[in-house]
Amino acid sequence: MSSFLEPDAGSPSMSKTEDNLSNSEGPLIKKNIRNHTSSTDVSGLKRSPSQSASQDPSSFDSEKKRYCLWTLTFILAMIGFSNLLLSITIISVLRVSQGMESLEIIPSENLVKFFGKTDLDRVCVEEGVCQGYGDEPMELTGDDSGVHLNVKNRRHDHSRGNLWVLKNGTTVSQIESFEIKDFRTGDPFFSTDFPNFGLPSGVLKLNVRVAQTHRIVSPINESLSVDSNREVTMHGAESLRLDSKQIVWMADNQVKLKSNDSIVVDAANGVFLDTKKIPIASGVVGSGSESYKICVCMPEGKLFRVLIPPGNVRVNCARVSMSADNPCL
Repeated sequence: MSSFLEPDAGSPSMSKTEDNLSNSEGPLIKKNIRNHTSSTDVSGLKRSPSQSASQDPSSFDSEKKRYCLWTLTFILAMIGFSNLLLSITIISVLRVSQGMESLEIIPSENLVKFFGKTDLDRVCVEEGVCQGYGDEPMELTGDDSGVHLNVKNRRHDHSRGNLWVLKNGTTVSQIESFEIKDFRTGDPFFSTDFPNFGLPSGVLKLNVRVAQTHRIVSPINESLSVDSNREVTMHGAESLRLDSKQIVWMADNQVKLKSNDSIVVDAANGVFLDTKKIPIASGVVGSGSESYKICVCMPEGKLFRVLIPPGNVRVNCARVSMSADNPCL
């Protein structure tokens, strides 16, 4: 019996068994052992594909979950980056720091500063003070609209003072006093506390469409001129009185005086009319005389001239023949 094992011998116990068996049975046993070993290897090889096949779905699910996680992370990162860009854009455009682009808030002084042009819909001022810089004027402008200043009365909740600045006029209502001051000296230009409104120095003209006042007075030794491109209408609820050293009425078309009671024109040195543009009634033959009589059309009130014949003949305006050319029409 050899002292070493052959590769196909199996175990030492198997070798002893082979020694005890006959020579005819030995090859058969070896053949059975080899068949058993090969069947075991084949079954093992057959079992490994089934195990790998059973592991494929789990690995696919894990890879799918990993892909979804990275996709979600990428989407969240893009959203965060977009929000960062949007915030940077808003801060750079509005210049948000302690205020905004045209606005600065000073909490220590309880002030809000506006720079340049600021477009706002409504501004609420708690203390009622809104002023400009010492060397720059403050302008309040409405785009295609007016400017409305509303002041609440603390003693009466229902009472509110209003100042409307519109294209066709300025209205002040429900106020106790209203003042317009010079920003340099503080002297009032206009105040409702005193009835007289005087133009400040350097202002020569006041342009208004409608003015309601008790009287209009010019300074001493200076003329008062009321001009209009279309017409000037003076209306008094009770009466209208003009006092001056000299009153001159000039119009391109006509000067019309109308009263419910009477019209009185009185002057120390007489009343003079410029008769160059007053029409002449026809039907009266002139002889070169330049003397005319002023007549009035009734009830129109238009003036016309009647030529006075030589010899100082008395002329009656009611008997003047105006059939050819009637100035009253």
